[in-house]
Amino acid sequence: MVDLSIPASRVDPSELAPAQLPLALGVNANRTTRLHFWQAGLTFSATDGTLVNTTEPVAFYNGPMPPAGDIVHDYVFYLFQQEAGFAPPPEDSPFNVNNVNAESMNRMSFSVQRFAQGEGVGDLVAANYIRVQNTGSSSGGGSSENGTAGPTASSSMPSATGGVLAPSPSPFTGSAGRLGVGGVLGSMVLGSVLVLLG
Repeated sequence: MVDLSIPASRVDPSELAPAQLPLALGVNANRTTRLHFWQAGLTFSATDGTLVNTTEPVAFYNGPMPPAGDIVHDYVFYLFQQEAGFAPPPEDSPFNVNNVNAESMNRMSFSVQRFAQGEGVGDLVAANYIRVQNTGSSSGGGSSENGTAGPTASSSMPSATGGVLAPSPSPFTGSAGRLGVGGVLGSMVLGSVLVLLG
């Protein structure tokens, strides 16, 4: 899952590794990206049509946390075919499993285009998104979105209370057919919703 709406002004390029530069383009020229979740090694079960996971994620899940008062953030889930030659990022990459989970700045400026051109990354099979906005006040403490400042007692933190558009969840039976792809897949896909936090 990649947030395509990080304000580029909140990212100091001098704190990034060469693999993160130039800044990955987000939803427009003033926005960049942040990796929130990366799961490799998913397999497709032909018996029940589900994705099966037996490996640790490359980047552990970090939930959406757009800055208070910012625009709606687009979080996109990508599902790529994973070819036999796929290997996780090397040890010196900020996106290596040991680095991406140790330092939040290593998640910034994740380029889906560069990833898609990597060794062993096959075709894009599916994609979906969620939209999240933190409608809280922009005053107060720092935001943990860019990893440089944690929340303080006066921070406006996203909250699920009072921000859901529907009063209760509605059943969704789905509208997609079975995925006719065998082998190993590389990411998770979820439905699209608009969530307001604040």
